[in-house]
Amino acid sequence: MALIGAHAHKLLCTHLNSSLARDSQAPSASQNVTFGASTRLNFPAMGVMKLVFQDTSATLLAGHGVDSYNQRCRVYSARDSSPAATSSLEQVETVDEVETEAEKEMTTLTETVTSEPSCPLPDVPSSMVQVTLLNPLKSSLPPSQVPSNSAPLLVYVPGMDCTGQGIRRQLPGLVAAGYDVRCVFIPSDDRSSWSQLVQKILPLMEKEVEFDSGKRRHLTVLGESFGGCLAIRLAQAAPHIVSRLVLINPATNFIESNALASFAARTGLLSAFPEPLYEIAQDIMLPLMVRKGRVSRTGNEDMLSPIDFVPAQCAAWRFSMLNDSFGLSDTEIQNITVPTILFASAKDRVLFSTAECLRLQRLLPNSKRVIMAESGHTLLFEDAIDLAHLLDKYGFAPPLSPSTSSTTSESHTEGQPQQPNQLLKRKHDVPDEQYDELGMILEPWKILTSPYVTGADSLPHPEMEPRRPRLFVGNHTMFGIYDSPILVHELYTRGFRVRGLAHPGHWATGVGPVFERYGNVKASKFSAYKLLKDGEDVLLFPGGSREVCKRKGEEYKLMWKETVDFVRMATRLNAIIVPFGILGADDAYNILYDGDDFLASPLGPVIRAIYKRFDIGMENIYPLTTLPGLGLPSVIPVPSIERIYIHFADPVDTTAYKCNLKNKEDCKDLYMLVKNRVEDAIVYLKQVREQDPERELPTRVLGKIGRLLPERKPRT
Repeated sequence: MALIGAHAHKLLCTHLNSSLARDSQAPSASQNVTFGASTRLNFPAMGVMKLVFQDTSATLLAGHGVDSYNQRCRVYSARDSSPAATSSLEQVETVDEVETEAEKEMTTLTETVTSEPSCPLPDVPSSMVQVTLLNPLKSSLPPSQVPSNSAPLLVYVPGMDCTGQGIRRQLPGLVAAGYDVRCVFIPSDDRSSWSQLVQKILPLMEKEVEFDSGKRRHLTVLGESFGGCLAIRLAQAAPHIVSRLVLINPATNFIESNALASFAARTGLLSAFPEPLYEIAQDIMLPLMVRKGRVSRTGNEDMLSPIDFVPAQCAAWRFSMLNDSFGLSDTEIQNITVPTILFASAKDRVLFSTAECLRLQRLLPNSKRVIMAESGHTLLFEDAIDLAHLLDKYGFAPPLSPSTSSTTSESHTEGQPQQPNQLLKRKHDVPDEQYDELGMILEPWKILTSPYVTGADSLPHPEMEPRRPRLFVGNHTMFGIYDSPILVHELYTRGFRVRGLAHPGHWATGVGPVFERYGNVKASKFSAYKLLKDGEDVLLFPGGSREVCKRKGEEYKLMWKETVDFVRMATRLNAIIVPFGILGADDAYNILYDGDDFLASPLGPVIRAIYKRFDIGMENIYPLTTLPGLGLPSVIPVPSIERIYIHFADPVDTTAYKCNLKNKEDCKDLYMLVKNRVEDAIVYLKQVREQDPERELPTRVLGKIGRLLPERKPRT
């Protein structure tokens, strides 16, 4: 919740404005102007604006260069006052081209502009004393390129700073997607209540929405953190003009999420902070709000101290508003029927966003929750986040033409995500609450093992329609318990509710119900088939118990049977196979005696008799391990703390592979393709681990502490 606002960087704004004004009279196809660190505005002839946004995420292990995502270049086009202005993504293509002479000429300008934080927003006049809607595009684009008054409107309701600065990094993508953007600005000396703010903002929104003879343009209200509370009230007060509601880490349950800040506001302690102490408090808050590895230096500079915008007295007032539970009852929230999407950051250190968004999802009748697995509280500042792409991905893109009402009819094509007016809350055997409960149980273990996940960008869309089952296939590690629950939860945070196949022996020991609670089913000959047929996502380890009960020297070795049954099953049901590799657990245990050692010992005949009596295969003999650091035998396997690494390989679409089920060679080829991808994933993860400076627990702990330490920011 953006206690951390930003300064308006005059140098960049001046540079952008002068450059754009100079080019507005006679734009040419070769003229480019930098709009942000990785974005270029290109003004070709014929009045068509093209915006090229290169989405290049940071390397997954900062500073290693081991793995960087492929550059993806999304090319959009829009023409003022035409249906194309509101079109979504026209084409996606990978670009690898030689820099032209014109681009070389722009290098100096690019370096000059990007040396300062991107600032498409205008400076906020110190004389501005009233609540208003800012237009961040007026000073950034020439008049001919400003979106028309019929373009879909997006109103951003910001966090605690209430300036609209938080949306600036998302402007290029939003403009390219056809949006006209406004930002709510609330002066720092404004002491309006929630209802008073609604009364001030609503007429401004109504004025912006009306454009021609009573026609209304499509309106998306986007509320972030503190602004999420206000956005909900706006949607509740004006359902006739609000077409979509987007909430990002809403602070609607602030009292329970942040007891310390709530206490400071209630006691009046915050308003009494002297300025130097308040600045220090802000510096302490910054690392909690921002995940440093996901925000570039430019992004951090964009989040400089809010001392100009949110003095202590202002922060105290706005915290007191949040302490009042933002003024809407559960019943009132239930009456909001506007299609709503809730983005919850799984690694939010400020609010319990995943739990709160789940609560709101249960209350809002036409809503869905999307968990952002790697994001922190200030999601919109992160380099890898493209808000326009996310809205399009989850069916919240604007319509192609304006409507006479706020309700728009949208077509739904095969292979695309559902549109909001088609959302149905699918019933699941395992509710979200239980997966969230699993996440809370695993949180201490996650802190110790620091799961490192790569390849998630290649995962299929979790909500693609028509729905197709997914079969996640990978290597099982020793004992199975070290990393499997984390794998299940990591997939859940990315939209996949995988159902694992647990050995029937777990039910014999009484722990079966625990496995069932978090999505597992008792493994049988047809259990996977039934789940896939019902459209479920299934987690399968072809190596089964043999990989769980490894022998010495078998770390990460695949023990798959030669049968191709899972390939036939997936092909018959048109499933998508997602191969993956997982690393860490096999190194966490030191085997003293393995199954072969036991069978070769004097106890061998007794063990064989017992296993035969209960119809258990000899491959299911668990090894005896030692206590870490002591070397003493331990009946209960106690692991050392190894970091967990997970890599998702490219999915295998069985419909595209066209495997002939009657042809054994076809099935075998598909089987080997999946197996090879799992083996390659393991090899890749070993390379990643070799270059990971935080592989060992002490260095990981020091790294985590270092990332949470405040950095003293100079004030101007």
